[in-house]
Amino acid sequence: MTQTGADTATLAPYLPRLVIEWAGNDPSATHRVVDGSLLFADISGFTALSERLARKGRVGAEELTETLSRCFGELLAVAYDAGGSLLKFGGDALLLLFRDEGHAERACASALAMRARMKETGRVTTSVGSVRLRMSIGVHSGDVHLFRVGRSHRELIVTGPAASATVDAEGAASANQIVVSAATAARIPAGMVGASAGPGFLLRDKSLELAKGLATGPVGPVPGVAHSVPIALREHLQTGSIEAEHRNVSIAFVHFEEVDELLEHDGPAALAAALDELVTDVQAAADEHGVTFLASDVDKDGGKVILVSGAPRALGDDEGRILRCLHQIAAGSRRLPVRIGVNQGQVFVGEVGPSFRRTYTVMGDAVNLAARLMAKAGPGQMLATASVLDRSMTAFEAEAVEPFMVKGKSRPVDAFAVGGPAGRKAAGARPATPMLGRDAEVVALTDAIDRARAGLGGLVEIVGAPGIGKSRLVEELLARANGFTTVQAYCEPYEEHTPYYACRFLLRAIAGIGQGGEAGGEELRAAVEGAAPALLPWLPLLATVADVDVPPTDETAALEPRFRRQRTQRVFVDLLRALLTSTTMLVVEDGQWLDGLSAELLHAVAAGSVDRPWLLCIARRADADDERPAPAAAVQLQLAPLDAEAARAMVASLVGEAAPLRPHERDALVAKAGGNPLFLLELVRTRGEAPAGEPLPESLEAVVAAQVDRLAPADRRLLRWMSVLGPVFDVSLLPAATEGEVRTASAAV
Repeated sequence: MTQTGADTATLAPYLPRLVIEWAGNDPSATHRVVDGSLLFADISGFTALSERLARKGRVGAEELTETLSRCFGELLAVAYDAGGSLLKFGGDALLLLFRDEGHAERACASALAMRARMKETGRVTTSVGSVRLRMSIGVHSGDVHLFRVGRSHRELIVTGPAASATVDAEGAASANQIVVSAATAARIPAGMVGASAGPGFLLRDKSLELAKGLATGPVGPVPGVAHSVPIALREHLQTGSIEAEHRNVSIAFVHFEEVDELLEHDGPAALAAALDELVTDVQAAADEHGVTFLASDVDKDGGKVILVSGAPRALGDDEGRILRCLHQIAAGSRRLPVRIGVNQGQVFVGEVGPSFRRTYTVMGDAVNLAARLMAKAGPGQMLATASVLDRSMTAFEAEAVEPFMVKGKSRPVDAFAVGGPAGRKAAGARPATPMLGRDAEVVALTDAIDRARAGLGGLVEIVGAPGIGKSRLVEELLARANGFTTVQAYCEPYEEHTPYYACRFLLRAIAGIGQGGEAGGEELRAAVEGAAPALLPWLPLLATVADVDVPPTDETAALEPRFRRQRTQRVFVDLLRALLTSTTMLVVEDGQWLDGLSAELLHAVAAGSVDRPWLLCIARRADADDERPAPAAAVQLQLAPLDAEAARAMVASLVGEAAPLRPHERDALVAKAGGNPLFLLELVRTRGEAPAGEPLPESLEAVVAAQVDRLAPADRRLLRWMSVLGPVFDVSLLPAATEGEVRTASAAV
């Protein structure tokens, strides 16, 4: 099978047939008008079910998937029998399009049949009890405006007057009611039109024939079909290994509006350009910050884009990444205004639907609250819950808004209007942990300190997984470096592409620069004049590192671009040689987010410190793909998990004599932590506070999810299979436990 055929076979069930036709027949077109009927069905009850099943972990997620797929499968089968096609799946809402002759009658017949099916099957019995599902439906007929826009993928946007009228009609319908717009009422038999309801009329029960079916079988190869699926979802779906789960994510809704007026006054081409501008900006921000563009959905006089951080893969600092992404979107200058709501919490994540039409979705109370925040936000405003801000590694400008009531909440919601990033958060007070199981590392640090005192500096790299103790070892290093001047810099994930970001703070601290702009440039000039006046011709190079303003010089103007980086490194090291004449410790934490130019500059500093009393320490996460060469004279400390003896000693030190643990309790904590000091610390801290069976704390869950999600898809699936068997098991059981996926024990090693 060709790649095009494979892509089509894998991804076609996740796309409307209309999009597949569009991609194959007219891929460059950004706008279409279809004479048709839109049916918008909103189903209530699934969120409550999701929350209850979440307590059962993966088993609950699998049960929810089965329940959702069965329900949506029955409803979609009815709609597809009447010639409908699912355009959008909004968590627990369906947007269907009916085209061709008689579409209004077929849409209404489908709505009646769907309601009848819901009455038959709406009482859902599960392992956590019964739930009554209810559905309200709105239908509108006329010119439906469709747009296919964006750069990293082509997103189908359904918006304009027809979408607005459909949303209005559904909004006027109570549970188990169907409201049709005046335009639809004019196209169906008068006997079907009931009493007035909001902007439309109630649909009466009438027997109508479902006159036309819609193909649901395989689709032939379509070039470019993959480009119709968001990048993160495309990669996830193409692995063929998609498992339902409840996990902690950050979810955001970006609402755009004022499309109806733009369409009326400037036409569809202008609206297509404005939508393309918006979607492209959202895609760029999402891709830059590792956030998933999940989907777009319909709304009155606009629409909304749903973004998720932490699914389908967790990358760490999910809250900080989505806040930075949303700030970038909110700060953009575009024709269509946006308002944004963001929340975080435990949600259902997975794919649902019948085999012929599926979707990858998130569902839960946390999702609903994010949508409510979006609705409350003003134009250009981002509203976030405190939990998102608290969990972000980056501080953001934020101002509390007046608490407000939202649907589904018994108490007012506290939210914050969020501005731009305000730097890295100060590290909170952590319990003092003993230095256990790191004897060899402490000896290496002590030796490095002693060499620096003797004027023979160098680089120490502390490398390890999240929570393994890198920061604790840095603390130990600083505690032992008595008499050293300490200069610290932190790397930020959202600045890993900003040139010289980390070194900016080192240079400003060393040179005594407290301001930016021209004032900072004068401070830099004064420092260079006092310590190394011979470097003044190269002042603009140093200004680039410090992010301050100075006029160009003849020397820098004549410098060829290909020599600029090397010259900057030489000048930077020469300035440090002039300014740092006593023992100095340069510390850079979170080095996995070092920008490339800072990494090169720090390597130059390390090479230049071998005959100077400086010690450069970089702490960073281990990266399986990292092949960066270590500078000469570097000491690299690869932190392994604590052995059982050190872990037991750590537990004893943390609990103290006042609340000792029995040996089996202590050993259970040690086994669960797997040698990770942070895990162990959190497990000890929370022991006795949570009821039996409560999952690990969220901070650990986020770290574990990020580690698991970095594995290859096949390895992730294997790990989940193996976790069912326990921490110790006979590998010969794997073929049976994995239903043949692992056929030999060696395949799991």
